[in-house]
Amino acid sequence: MKKHLKNIRRIFSYQEKNMKKIIEEIKKYRQESEVLAFYNPECIGIMNSTKSMFSASISLPELLNPKEIIEVAETVAYVNPKQVIFGTMAYGYKELAEYIHLQNSKIKIKFLWHGSHSMFGYRGEEHFLDQVLELAEKKVITSIGFLKESMALFYQEKGYPAYFVENGIEQLSANPKVLLPKKEGHVYVGIYSAGNRWEKNTFNQLSSVSLLNHAVVDVIPASPLVKDFCKLMNISIRDEKLTYLPRQELLNRMSQNDVNLYVTFTECSPVVPLESLEVGVPCLTGNNHHYFKNSKLASYLIVNSEDSIHEIAKKAQIAIEKKEEILELYQIWKQEYQQEVKEKFKIFMES
Repeated sequence: MKKHLKNIRRIFSYQEKNMKKIIEEIKKYRQESEVLAFYNPECIGIMNSTKSMFSASISLPELLNPKEIIEVAETVAYVNPKQVIFGTMAYGYKELAEYIHLQNSKIKIKFLWHGSHSMFGYRGEEHFLDQVLELAEKKVITSIGFLKESMALFYQEKGYPAYFVENGIEQLSANPKVLLPKKEGHVYVGIYSAGNRWEKNTFNQLSSVSLLNHAVVDVIPASPLVKDFCKLMNISIRDEKLTYLPRQELLNRMSQNDVNLYVTFTECSPVVPLESLEVGVPCLTGNNHHYFKNSKLASYLIVNSEDSIHEIAKKAQIAIEKKEEILELYQIWKQEYQQEVKEKFKIFMES
């Protein structure tokens, strides 16, 4: 019992110290930034997306203590930005938005939403979106930025202040040095964000790798189930120990592959394919996003039937063979896409 109480005290002590850092981080932006953005550090993709959109981005974990909510809200009111953007909804964010609005109703509060109704089978997804919609109905927030075009259009038709926001393309670089030995004559395939959840489509993608000659897969995270499946399919894994990597190290590994796979069942504005192309490697995706419209890239990189093992394998082989053409097409598409991103973002921020 004493040990249990000691652990609880240690947790609360850590949270208190972390909150002090967050408060100091927010205060730094007084008279420095017109926009403050918050993201949940547990959501890595959303974190990277939010940080790429807003220079004044602050890590804010779930707020389970009313005292913390009040402290953060009062600090935001003190900093007095023109806008506050939440990169997602998390526990305590709804109450924080309400309290910020109560402190200063002139501050525009907005939420971003990454995802679709396909995810409502998971605990919390429907509840969190319901909270965002409730805030919009109460006029606590002025806008909702959906990163999936069909979601933005749907909620516009429902009468909500919904806008389509796209992830831009960051200028990224990778160190091409070999982190692990590579065998000549082998094909190296990357599958990242390879969780066991159904939408990640990990096992169909791994199956497609088994159809490529002398293929070696760099799969992260390499969960026990993933490793067992690779053993069953006789697929060589490049590094079975990895479950997580810092972003720059991930980009370095990604750049060493012949092709990367991100053929998921549902997406909004996926970052992984853009990261892969930015570091010079073609990346296949599912047919569930807005990328590559009016570009030949769509025929090369989009898998129309995400659960078709053979289509994934066939397009992976073509992407390897057509790598140079794909990268040239990407540079052309990138220029047009970046302009579109800026226009959509401007509309959202001015709403």
